[in-house]
Amino acid sequence: MSSKLWTQALEEVKRSPYDHEPRNQFIKEARMLLNKIYKSFENYQLKFHKNDRSLKKAIWMLQIDALDTLRDSIELIDQKKHRIVGKMFRDVLEKLDLASLFYEKGESDRTYLEKWYDGEIIEHRKYREHLQSRFGAEASNNQKEFYKELSQWIHPTYYVLGNSYCLGEGEMLGYDSHSELLISPWTISQYMWMLSLLIQVFIDRIENCGLVSTDEINTAWIEATGE
Repeated sequence: MSSKLWTQALEEVKRSPYDHEPRNQFIKEARMLLNKIYKSFENYQLKFHKNDRSLKKAIWMLQIDALDTLRDSIELIDQKKHRIVGKMFRDVLEKLDLASLFYEKGESDRTYLEKWYDGEIIEHRKYREHLQSRFGAEASNNQKEFYKELSQWIHPTYYVLGNSYCLGEGEMLGYDSHSELLISPWTISQYMWMLSLLIQVFIDRIENCGLVSTDEINTAWIEATGE
């Protein structure tokens, strides 16, 4: 049976943080799943020339980098190095959204793709504008809110910094890096929940863009989670 982290709502996680066993189960499944998908991406190793400006090369470069960031995140969260993991969340989404923008524009509109190959930064709002033109304002606004939520993990807001502190006697703040024992299960559980969501977004995107087949993805999921 797969870890409950794949399906639980954030509100439930906040009410009842995961204990040691569920956290370990999620780490094991996520690590296995991403490693198996990584093997599928190895099919493209040494397949593209450095001067190649193809659509497939761009998607491969962006998606495998997002995949490696997710794999790094799993290892870091397993070591309870949650602060750096939070800063990696938006990075994953930006790469996946950019790959989706290129893929959905296709060969008929290589404007952004060519600019990207020329070293220009393609702002995230370009993908949201694309979503609005293709799927409507709701899809664009949903992605905007998700991007905004992930941005919270980067900026030093009180809420985000507060995740790195525990409460001692008299509700006095203590910085949790002094000992792993000070890191709250509530904190780690929220980071794991966001990782599970981003992994599922990643799987959906790579399946849509077609570099990895649905059969390969399904096999990786079944072998990793047992479902």
